[in-house]
Amino acid sequence: MCGIAGVFHYLQEDAPDRSLVERMTRVIAHRGPDDEGVVMLGPCGIGNRRLSIIDLTTGHMPMANEDDSVWITFNGEIYNYRELREPLVAKGHRFRTRSDTEVILHHYLEHGPDGCREWNGMFGVAIFDVRARRLFLARDHFGVKPLYYYDDGRRLLFGSELKAILEDPSVPRELDREALDAFLTLRFLPSPYTLLAGIRKVPPGHYLLVDKTGVTVHPYFTDVPVLDHALSEEQIIEEYLPLLARAVKRQMVSDVPVGLMLSGGVDSAALAYYMMKAGEGRIRTFSVGFRGSGDWNELDHAAQTASWAGTDHHPLLIEKDEYTDFFPKSFWYLEEPISEPTISAYYHVCRLAAGQVKVVLMGQGADEPLAGYDRYFGERYHRAVASILAATPLKALIERVPRLEKMKMSVRSLAEPDTVERFVKIMTVFQPDWQRALRKDSADGQHDVRRAAREIVSGLQKRVADLPSLAQLLYIDARTMLADNLLLFGDKIAMANSLEVRVPYLDLDLVRFIESVPPEFKIRGLSRKYFHRKALARILPREFVNRKKRGFATPMDRWFRRELQGEVRKVLLHPQAAVADVFRQDTIARLLDMHVAGRENFRKQIYLLLSYEFWAQRFLKGRSVTFADYH
Repeated sequence: MCGIAGVFHYLQEDAPDRSLVERMTRVIAHRGPDDEGVVMLGPCGIGNRRLSIIDLTTGHMPMANEDDSVWITFNGEIYNYRELREPLVAKGHRFRTRSDTEVILHHYLEHGPDGCREWNGMFGVAIFDVRARRLFLARDHFGVKPLYYYDDGRRLLFGSELKAILEDPSVPRELDREALDAFLTLRFLPSPYTLLAGIRKVPPGHYLLVDKTGVTVHPYFTDVPVLDHALSEEQIIEEYLPLLARAVKRQMVSDVPVGLMLSGGVDSAALAYYMMKAGEGRIRTFSVGFRGSGDWNELDHAAQTASWAGTDHHPLLIEKDEYTDFFPKSFWYLEEPISEPTISAYYHVCRLAAGQVKVVLMGQGADEPLAGYDRYFGERYHRAVASILAATPLKALIERVPRLEKMKMSVRSLAEPDTVERFVKIMTVFQPDWQRALRKDSADGQHDVRRAAREIVSGLQKRVADLPSLAQLLYIDARTMLADNLLLFGDKIAMANSLEVRVPYLDLDLVRFIESVPPEFKIRGLSRKYFHRKALARILPREFVNRKKRGFATPMDRWFRRELQGEVRKVLLHPQAAVADVFRQDTIARLLDMHVAGRENFRKQIYLLLSYEFWAQRFLKGRSVTFADYH
């Protein structure tokens, strides 16, 4: 696990400034405090910050092949690197280290850019071929690792984090208005968008080739799931459990101890079971919750799981002040205004874990392929629900009931016959009328605020249009919301603490199997993740499997209506607030009034606006601010 950065003058004869590459590398030092390296290769300079996990003594990067003609800087882990290495040795490739980095360098030399399809892991990688003057950049299949780039038409800058690119003062800090549309719709930035014009993310499952002809983007992971309708429930379970066990064992490969982020849910409990079965000694587990009872505190369930699994357990209780203190600071690490209330709590538990281990496993990635969210019920049964909505005044009645924002979003989407439009409505946070009321640049009501989000969803939906609609939605969610929201903040916040987080539920072989399972085995009746739970009932206590899903929640709704409402108003309605540059503060005031009065539940919308405010202060205005600066 590391951080990478570099500059390639693909249409310039001069060499990059070494001091720039060094600054780009050092600004992401938190990603790799154990080692650093920079090499200048004519028109290209590449750097690396290393967090040593595998091959602790000889894995220094950047790393070259035998004759120093091809160099690599790498961030991530390839879990099947030992299997990939054997045939390379048989073909005459010579290795100087035991690292996965050297394996994928030689695998690239043997198989070319498309060979990254076979890399089962998480990665952001750059490989420069000195003789061909060609740069290869790739991001892993599901986007577990981030990778940014900026192309000015003559040179390309890249980095694991956006701030590395901004070390070059000539890179503009301008708001991308089209990306802002997507953010207000989805509450995250789908690849390739960022909110800074010109800076892009390599999409999950894609690679870039850069040479004298320019920059080209290539998808390499376009596999369309083939549903196996011949499978019985028993066959699914019999195949699923060994694949999950193998994924966990694979992702425990490490030359340092591996811990576990333990929630009170069934997914992390299964990881604890298989880690225990792998026999690597007593596992250290880490959990976080907020004071008080409710869906935001599952420390009791986590403790029960830890006791059952016999782990060395470390719980953490977060106070409101700790949460609000880190919230404004978080965007320096996030670099995108990701609107997820769990981020501050996640930072504190990562800091706790990083004090004891360098690597943890986490249950992230189970809900999207396996259908773990409430909204998937609607898509599973949308034809029946849509007919009820069309035949009754139910939709109009629900729109008039206070604080039913989640249900309102559901009925708006379920009444939509067009598949792509329905999927976008399922994800929408700010409805189009609210977006237009908010934006200062909305000159009329004709601007299609959902266009950017719709194009991203449509591009993915076309691949899987022949599948049942629930299978389509799961496929899209795993490659958008999961990649550029949950996994992105998971990586950024963990690496802010120099902690590597691995996600076994996104093992390539495991996901390929899960996506082949027909939807009726994922949602049955009112049961989500049906076959997953049935399978885990064979290895876990039944009370664990039957626990209500809580997610990783916070008491944010209550705080916005009570304890924090004054602070929120001071921030969002301040004359010097960054939101005032692009949004109408009278509309924001109306939204806050409706939430506090209990007329609507605008928790997500308020959190989104706060996230934008603190992000914009840091990355557009160059100021680091706290709540106190708005008094």
